Formats: sequence, C-alpha cells, structure tokens
Amino acid sequence: MISQILFTLCTLAALGVFFYQLWRRFLLLRSAAPAPRFDRIPDRIRAMLVWAFGQRKFLRSNPGAERSAGWMHFFIFWGFFVLGIQIITMFGRIYSDSFVVPGFSIDLLGGPYMLLRDFFEVAVLLAAAFALVRWGIMHAPRLYGFLPPEKRQREKSHLEAYIILIFIALIMIAGLVYDGGRIAANPHNPQIAREAWWQPFSNLVARGLSAGGVGFASTAALAALWVNGLIILVFLNLLPPSKHFHIITAIPNVFFLKLEPKGQLAKQDLENASRFGTSHIDHFTWKQVLDMFSCTECGRCSSNCPATASKKPLAPRQLLLDLRDYLYEHQDEMIEKRLHAGNGDGGETPEVGENIVGSVIHDDTLWSCTTCRACEEACPPMIEYVDKIVDMRRHLVQEEARFPKEMTRTFKNMETQSNPWGIDAEQRFAWAEGMNVPTLADKPDAEFLYYVGCAGSFDDRNKKTTQAFARVLQKAGVDFACLAREELCNGETARRLGNEYLYQSMAQMLVETLNNYKVRRIIVNCPHCFNTIKNEFPQFGGSYEVIHAADLVYQLIASGRLKVPADFRKRTVYHDSCYYGRYNDVYDEPRMVLDRAGAEVQEMQRHRRFGMCCGAGGGRMWLEEDPDKRVNLLRTEQALQTDPEVIAVSCPFCMTMLGDGIKAKQLEEKVQTLDVMEIVDSVARSRDAES
Repeated sequence: MISQILFTLCTLAALGVFFYQLWRRFLLLRSAAPAPRFDRIPDRIRAMLVWAFGQRKFLRSNPGAERSAGWMHFFIFWGFFVLGIQIITMFGRIYSDSFVVPGFSIDLLGGPYMLLRDFFEVAVLLAAAFALVRWGIMHAPRLYGFLPPEKRQREKSHLEAYIILIFIALIMIAGLVYDGGRIAANPHNPQIAREAWWQPFSNLVARGLSAGGVGFASTAALAALWVNGLIILVFLNLLPPSKHFHIITAIPNVFFLKLEPKGQLAKQDLENASRFGTSHIDHFTWKQVLDMFSCTECGRCSSNCPATASKKPLAPRQLLLDLRDYLYEHQDEMIEKRLHAGNGDGGETPEVGENIVGSVIHDDTLWSCTTCRACEEACPPMIEYVDKIVDMRRHLVQEEARFPKEMTRTFKNMETQSNPWGIDAEQRFAWAEGMNVPTLADKPDAEFLYYVGCAGSFDDRNKKTTQAFARVLQKAGVDFACLAREELCNGETARRLGNEYLYQSMAQMLVETLNNYKVRRIIVNCPHCFNTIKNEFPQFGGSYEVIHAADLVYQLIASGRLKVPADFRKRTVYHDSCYYGRYNDVYDEPRMVLDRAGAEVQEMQRHRRFGMCCGAGGGRMWLEEDPDKRVNLLRTEQALQTDPEVIAVSCPFCMTMLGDGIKAKQLEEKVQTLDVMEIVDSVARSRDAES
C-alpha cells in the first residue's frame, strides 16, 4: 500500500511538471503570428497518414540517406505506438496484478497483441542499440554536424541523445523482464500459461529468471514495473525542453504542412502592412514556431543542402536551431507580450528581443540559400525553410536596404529594362529575326502563348535553346505566338531575393498584359518562369494553363504530330532543375522525350527529387561566388562521374551553371551541355536534311 501511495505521488508530481511545461509551450505557440492552416482537412489527414504514420521519408530510396537508419526510426516510432498498451498495463499493475486494458484480455485481443508486443520490444531494443552504435562508435557526420556552418552543433554536448536512447532500451528491457518474471513466478497459473504461449521472447527471459527461483523472478518483475514507470515519468519531462519534443509535435507539424503549391511564396500586403519582412522572433507565425519545436536534429536537411556541401555559412539545421534557441531564451517575453496585447489597452507593445537578422542569423547565411528545397524534401516532419529565409531576406532588402552590392545592379536592371541583364528591352525579340515567329499582336487568337523569359531572350547561349524550341513548335504545326517586345519579366528573381515590392509591380504589369490579350494557355521552357506564372500569378488575378516544353513535346510525339527519330545515340545524363522537380514534380517528361530522341539516358547518384541544385536558384545566379565554394562545380563533378557525352538540362540557369562547370574543367571538347529542346530539334533537323 505504501509503495502504491509513493508511486501515485511520483506520478502526480511528474505529470504536473510535464503538463506545466506543455502549457508553457502551448502559450508560446499562441504568442506567435497567425497562420491559416485549418483548411482542407481531408488532405491534411491524408498527408499525416503518408508522411507521419507511414514514415515514408525514412523508408524511400534516397542516395546516401542511410536507409538502415530509416528502418531504425520506423521500428522505434511504431514500437511506442504498439507498446502504449503495454505501458498502460504496467502502470495499472502497480495497483492491481490482474489489471488489463479493456479489450486486451487473453480471451479477446490479448494473445495476438502480446505476440506483436513481444516482437516490437525486441525490435525497438535492437534499434536503440543500433542508434547508440551510430552515436558512440560510427560518429555519423549527419548527427554531429557539418563543418564549417554547423560548428556549434559539432561542439555541443550530445548527452541527451545517449540518455534518451538508454531510456528507450531500459523501457523495452523492463517490459520483457516484467512479463518474463511474471511467467517464471507463476508456473502453475493456467491463465498466465495461456499468455506465455503468445510471448516467445518473454518466455526466453522467463527461463533465465527461473534459475533464480520463484522469489527472484517475482522480485525482478516488481522491480521492472517500477523501473518502467519511473523512466516513463522522467522521459516525459525531458521532452519539452529538448529536441525530443518532436515526439509530441512532429505529427501535428505534418498535419499543418503547407498545402498551397510548393513554389508559391506568401504574398505581402504592401499597402497595409506595418512591416515588410521578418526581423524579430515574434514575427514568425505559429506554424513556423511549430517547425522549431519539431526539429529532430537528424541532419537530413543539411546533408542535402548545396550551400552546406560547398562550405558556405548556411546549414538549414543550424539556422533552425539558432532560431529555436533564441525563441526559448525569450519565451517569457513572448508570452507576456501576448497577454499584454490581450488586455485591450491599445498600447503599442515592443518587439521581442533584438533584431535576429545579423545577430542570430547572419546576412551571409541568408544569401547562401539557393531556395532549392532539398532541405524540405529531406525533412521527415515537413519543416519549411525557404519561406523563413525569404521572409528574412525581405527584411534585409525592403527595410534595411542591406544586401550584396551586385544586387543593386540586378534590381536596377529589372526596374529599367525588365530583365536582370540590363540589356535594352527593345532587343527582347531579336532572337526571332528571320524565323517568322508570329506575335500575339498579329495573332491574338493563337492557341498558345510561348512565354520566352529573360534568359531565353537576352542570354546568347540560351537564345539557341529558344530558337530550337520555336523550330520544334513550327515543325509540329503548333498554333502559337509570342508577346515579342511586349513581353515583360515576371520578377521571379526579385521575389526570391526578397524584393517583394519590385516583384509585385512586375508581376502585376505582366498579368495585366496577359489578361488584356485574354491569354489562356502558356508554354514555357524555363522552370522559374513556369513556377511563377503557374503557382504565383493567381495571387494577382492571373490564372492560366501553364505547360512546360517537355510535356507539350512529348504529347506532340505521342500523338504523331512531331516526328522525332531516335538518332541521338549519345551517353546523356539529365540534370533535374529544382523548380521543375522538387517544386512542381516534373521528372518523367524530359526523360521520356530524351528516350524518344534516342539518347542513352543515365542517372547521377543524386537525381529526381534528390537531385542537387546547380547553384543558380534563389537569385544566386546574380551573386558573386567564391571560387572554392561554387555549387555548380560540385554538380558538374557529379554529372561527370557518369562519363557522359552530353549533360541535358531543361533550365536556362542550369545551362549557364553546368556549362561554366564544364569550361572550368576544360572539357568543352568532350562534353556538351544541351537543352532537351535542342536535342529534339537537332535530331528532327538531321532527319529532314537526310530526306
């Protein structure tokens, strides 16, 4: 009786502390800025089932992702769900040796459950042992941090990880010892004998405990009950202040994931907003705070980040942890600010803490991001990084006017000439000279508008791609027209660099032009233009059917309208553009077109959704790069490992970056960089020449 009273007091005290900590975290969450994440509930439930309960990101094939570690997490995750009944049972057995969770007696679900539970206790124990080996012996870089950006992660104590893993192992051992001791201490009890039949591993433990006699087995079972209960209570109280808070928050974080198009950034209300970017910790939304709660510190984000790989100061994990640490340091101020605002006194409340941009998160860290979303694609709890980075860039550009000097020229060029190069806007249609390409002014009822974009109009190398695609359209008899000199830049670069004001002015002008012509269907051969027009222009009243070049060309080939002989017999490696791939799930069509053209397509180790960025996204096309930190050289080396004759791309920025990589390697005579449309055009023209 005394032991039961003592255990009850321990339980009440531990649960009191746990729920107090949980309540403070909840108040902190409520203190953050609002975010609309309660829509499309069926889609959110579906995502939660696939990504959280299905553990899909842990189990799918990901080059270099250590699938063994994924299976380890899978068994630990599901082990705790399965063993929840066992934990409740063992708590109940403190008070009554015959306690059974309703429905789980041996006459109902108890037998099959005991078999499943026995298996998971051993599986989780082995998984925890494997995790301890990874931490203590293998020292996996992904766990300890990548240098130089994760120096803080590398140097901090990781004692918490060892404690939690030991606790998990002890909980499993306690369960096996309790059931084994119970079997050994009651050899003549028919009810327990029936239970023993379903518990093969507990039976093995029982045999070992039997050697000490019935009294020893009974004492071991009682000790296991107490060890299990006390560890669970301590374990609960370690969760809120540690990285293992994700055990509670990760599933809700997946539920509240971003359901808007992945390539759509939030639209700022420039007319009514009181601020134009994120600069203080209380500016983040509650979903962004939930992201901070949910980081497991697994390092999958940083291990896939091109900035981290090229030794830049950005590592997504470290960025989020720096924000989380600062958030926790100012938790009381955040909560107090909300309570003060809720009093309705109408007074202005000061922002919490200092300006985090520059002090907590350095400017160079933010400018290192290519917005490729490799971090988000790899993150199991679906943490969103790109939006946070762009929001802080918006503060730097629009409120501080603090940005790399070369961006001044880029912004000015976009404002004055509607292209980042600053080339005379009158030259936008010069690529079409002598090609008889119709304009929308002359042919307003054309079925398709071919939106060329700035790179295809002004960059000498990418003009060749534009001309090739136009010839392909003409050969297939596609009814299309161009805006010619009326075409305007869509402003994508400005938005990713944080200049939302410039982006919105450019987007609105282009949408007005498109709507004046009553454009309905748009073809593009630039993934950045594709993403912006398809996913972001609806924010400004521009809703169109946007088709990327490879999709249209494959349809034309499949329907017989375009004859493409399979004559391109070259070893070809295809590089996935981030803004086609991870942003818009365009993977198959370019490869299918290459296959139809006869290319001998091979893959880099990192391809499709795990492909590495070329280094030009997020406006980095226009920023200076240290020679020893160039992402494009890393990606070029990955392509060259396949011994290709051709590196095929579907993006003008990728064309520039990989082309420069080939030049830097002095391999221009051996390896070509070609757009998929150039390959289609070349084989189609060669067959025409033969005939």
